[in-house]
Amino acid sequence: MKRLMLCIFLSGLFIIGSINAQPKLEIIGGDSYNWNKVTPKESPLKGTIMIKNTGKERLLISNVRPSCGCTAVLLDTNQLEPGQIAKLDVKLNIPNKPGPVVKTVFIASNDPVNPNVNLYLKADVKVDIEVTPNQYFNFDDMKVGVETSSKVKLINHSTRSVTFTDFQITPDNLKVNLQKELVLKPNEEYEIVASVKPEKKGYFGCNVKMKTSHPEYPEILIMGSSVVSDNAEIKSGQK
Repeated sequence: MKRLMLCIFLSGLFIIGSINAQPKLEIIGGDSYNWNKVTPKESPLKGTIMIKNTGKERLLISNVRPSCGCTAVLLDTNQLEPGQIAKLDVKLNIPNKPGPVVKTVFIASNDPVNPNVNLYLKADVKVDIEVTPNQYFNFDDMKVGVETSSKVKLINHSTRSVTFTDFQITPDNLKVNLQKELVLKPNEEYEIVASVKPEKKGYFGCNVKMKTSHPEYPEILIMGSSVVSDNAEIKSGQK
């Protein structure tokens, strides 16, 4: 019985020793890197994450892959001796829309306990002037001689009133419900409606440009595009 207990004890020591001798990947500061509140003009966001080998054997990092093309990563070394630290430089492009952003960086290594680790990149985007749902007019099913409309909302998220002026609209046959001046109070919004009756088939593109009194948004550009097809009713009437 004593011999059996001794064997179990020695086996336990061997297992513990084996675990301690293995490589171990640790992201210093935790598995999340947070820029907190940011604005689109700060894009791309940049940061450096430290990765340390806290094990007793060489750590080999075989793959570092971001979850989307909006994130770029660069690791200065993929082989870390015990106690060595590697630098992972990250860049994150953020949208021109308010709200939280969360992206993932996948890290694979020869850490036997945690071979696959996810690093989470986070930010809270603050936008004073927003064009939503997108900063472009979406014209669906455009046909020659048929008026088509598209709408976007212009929102003032700032704490000041913002004046929009000097509207430049192209092409000339694009009708937009904007006058000489538009003033939006804090948290006020305005629906911009653009309408057009295409005269010929093919590619259609448009621009609505305006100046603002907000110092960080001197100019706003809303674009639009679509493909105009033939109108079967018009062609039938011409026959």
